[in-house]
Amino acid sequence: MATTKLLWNTTWRGGAWGLLGGTTLGTAYGAIFANGLFLFGLAHAPFNLQLDDIPRAFAAILILARIGAVMGALFGVPVGTAVGLLNGLLVGLITRVFFFPLRDARTYRRVIAMASAAFTGVASWLGFFAIMLFYANREKANIGVLAVSVLIPALIAGVGAGLLSRMLSRWYEQHA
Repeated sequence: MATTKLLWNTTWRGGAWGLLGGTTLGTAYGAIFANGLFLFGLAHAPFNLQLDDIPRAFAAILILARIGAVMGALFGVPVGTAVGLLNGLLVGLITRVFFFPLRDARTYRRVIAMASAAFTGVASWLGFFAIMLFYANREKANIGVLAVSVLIPALIAGVGAGLLSRMLSRWYEQHA
């Protein structure tokens, strides 16, 4: 297989899987995070929840899930696409330098999964952190809190990329 074909196919596939994974995981994380904040606020509220409040609470949960999903997607789509494209290029380079021609598919899958997870985790953290700094009030922003708050979604993205790297590995194994 030609180097240009290998790099092109791993890069666009990485971008497509990054877009899909970033959208899906960002939406899910946003919906869960928004409702987690809501439930945390209810737990510390100085009032008692009455039977009449239950329909409003369910409505609030649904509204917050939608808002969180949209916000999560706003973070996940650009970061997922950019990091996915770069991850696909990285997979192509690792494949070409170390696994061309393919001799040990098991080792190849492990190396690609670990490299994808590590790269995506770090790159996603940088991307999420940059987006948070862009939207934050720079005079009042607590940089440490922002850095820690984007750590969980970056770890989720890294694990997701490690799992999705199987698609790229499988493609190369079939076409090698």
